[in-house]
Amino acid sequence: MPTAREVFPPGTPADVCVDFNRRRKSVPTAMELFRLHGGRLTESDIARLSDRRIAEAARSAGVKVPGGDETRNMIRAELRKLAGLPPQPGDIAPAEVVPAQATVTSLPATALTAAHLDALLTLGLPVVLVPTRSRAA
Repeated sequence: MPTAREVFPPGTPADVCVDFNRRRKSVPTAMELFRLHGGRLTESDIARLSDRRIAEAARSAGVKVPGGDETRNMIRAELRKLAGLPPQPGDIAPAEVVPAQATVTSLPATALTAAHLDALLTLGLPVVLVPTRSRAA
């Protein structure tokens, strides 16, 4: 999965890139933890997950170990969704994070690759493609 640096053009706000990278870690890590628990997790199982266990699952899923509480909280929120548990106060699930301000990025059609779209769609980021006429130079 590409990083924000590989997906977004230069000048993209830092908070958008940080959020993207947190999402790209949290979803595969949560899926690995869910798999390791046989698809059966309770709220107490999720609450007992140590940072070490989350780090092991991240490595097993092939992503960089989460370095902060925000990412680990996203992982726990995603686990609740996977397990069909109600969200907890303060949960920010990867597919529900919305930046405070919308970011509009304009890329020439040749710059938008299938890898970009796959990365965005996999992480649940909204994507709006608007066809426009090219401007004559």
